[in-house]
Amino acid sequence: MKKIALITGASSGMGREFVREIDSLGLDEIWGVALSKDKLEKVKAETKTPFKVFALDLTKEENITLLQEKLSKEKPDIKWLVNASGFGKFGRYDEIEISQSANMIDLNCKALVEVTEHALPYMSEGARILQIASVAGFQPTPYINIYAATKAFVVSYSRALNVELKSRKISVTCVCPFWTKTPFFDRATAIKTDRDVITKFVAMYKPEDVVRKAMKDARKRKELSICGFIARSQVRLVSMLPKKLVMKVWCGQQKFDKKYKNK
Repeated sequence: MKKIALITGASSGMGREFVREIDSLGLDEIWGVALSKDKLEKVKAETKTPFKVFALDLTKEENITLLQEKLSKEKPDIKWLVNASGFGKFGRYDEIEISQSANMIDLNCKALVEVTEHALPYMSEGARILQIASVAGFQPTPYINIYAATKAFVVSYSRALNVELKSRKISVTCVCPFWTKTPFFDRATAIKTDRDVITKFVAMYKPEDVVRKAMKDARKRKELSICGFIARSQVRLVSMLPKKLVMKVWCGQQKFDKKYKNK
């Protein structure tokens, strides 16, 4: 039985960094899932471990079925599952197409659950699951409201699933990055507006640092992985403060009252 890693969002950003880290573990194969076949082929060319390309849009049910059928046919032993597919949008509700908001929910939440639960029958004792959420998942966040809400779902789902899987000795680690320098911003800022919505980032982490800590925390079977003092401090602070105050501070930091005055 082949020992594999299944990584969604494998073509860029943190998904790509997970491929690099897992490439050194001596698995039989890495299965990489992402939208772009060309980008996945480039990852394959740079990877020592045999790399299977799955150019799939996970918001389409037929592609989830295709992945499920591939798992059923090959029956691999999935040692690492990394759900790194996802995207966000910056802007007020009326600056983001409704179809994009729905697509965000489908990819960040629905597809993550489907991939996870189709993979679980092929995971055994000692396997690790890493779900990519965000520090935004710990607070309501105006002007990134759908994205933050989807990450709140991922945090809650991951922590609860970790408890459910203890009897099988499979761990779930929810990775909650702060702002991280990835292509995430290219898509997040592409909305129908003439202004920069988010302009103050406080700190910007490197994806390789986030991923290395996530791998370390997953080996320790931690339920949460939060990289960096600023990120950990924010999560602790927002857990203690009234959410109305948290949102007020966030909006003041980004000067939304000025940006959206008379808009």
